Amino acid sequence: MDIGQLQKELNKHGHQKAAELLPKVKQDVDTLDPINQIFEVCQADTIDFSDDINILYRQLRGLSTFEKSFHAILLRDLQSILQEVSTPASDTNSIFMEEAELQEAITTYQLAMQGVPTEQLALGKFYKAIRRDDWAFVWYMTAANAGNLDAIYWVGNYYFDGIVVEKNFKKAFTRYKEAALKGHADAMNNYADMYFRGEYVEKDVHRAYELFSIAANLGVAESMYTVGYMYQNGIGIEKDLEKATHWCTKSALSGDNYAANHLGQEAFEQDNGEEALYWFQMAADRQDALGKFNLGYCYESGTGTPMNIKKAKYWYQQAALLGDKEAKAKLKEL
Repeated sequence: MDIGQLQKELNKHGHQKAAELLPKVKQDVDTLDPINQIFEVCQADTIDFSDDINILYRQLRGLSTFEKSFHAILLRDLQSILQEVSTPASDTNSIFMEEAELQEAITTYQLAMQGVPTEQLALGKFYKAIRRDDWAFVWYMTAANAGNLDAIYWVGNYYFDGIVVEKNFKKAFTRYKEAALKGHADAMNNYADMYFRGEYVEKDVHRAYELFSIAANLGVAESMYTVGYMYQNGIGIEKDLEKATHWCTKSALSGDNYAANHLGQEAFEQDNGEEALYWFQMAADRQDALGKFNLGYCYESGTGTPMNIKKAKYWYQQAALLGDKEAKAKLKEL
């Protein structure tokens, strides 16, 4: 926390007493007294905070004890709140929460600050859900350092995607490998994918197949589809169309919309309209834009069902609402 800059901002906006108390907050790592004093002199309870800062304020206000090792996080959270005390946010996202949900978030914060790894993970997920990845990453990292496999996996995702941290495939690979070798299914999928694509490590489709197979047998729908794809195309394993269909079907039934659309397209190309309709309907019912578009096309062309332009328009509209450009073009045509 940059105390000097924050003091200047507080003084500038008439919060001199709060500015005077700030150094005490940094020095006192045993109690929350200085923080509560700052909130009182700022009359923070009367401030109309943006929704995310209001949640953080309620969480910090509800805190009664914390582990000293989390003092730096405490200071970060205080700084986030005081920055809005000085300069109210003008453009914020609305977050709708029932009071019971907010109380649950407050309790999660309290337990996370007391060193409970599962609650630290839960807090990271909560902050990610409200689109505060900068807050979330710190708690994912904290839980990961305590050995939580889900958290290790998520830290890998942050490094892979370069969200709030610099993109770093080496660190992503290391985290995926650590969690995967300890039995985390989704980490195993991503670990395999880095071998498949040659990201950080040298491309090795045979190793990728081995790892995807493990993840598929652990129940990862995406891995099931990839194993099917590898069998279909003879990548990393001998070509086997029967096994390809088996794994792709299992993937679709396990929730992978890409696999469902793939099976639907295959059925369509084989003039099996009813089966195509079945798979496209499955993807559409799971709110997949491509599935909705494909279903619209089935109704427009009479594939697997009597032609019905009204239903075709409905499904194209549903796909368009999810951003499908082809669906928008179809609607103009119809």
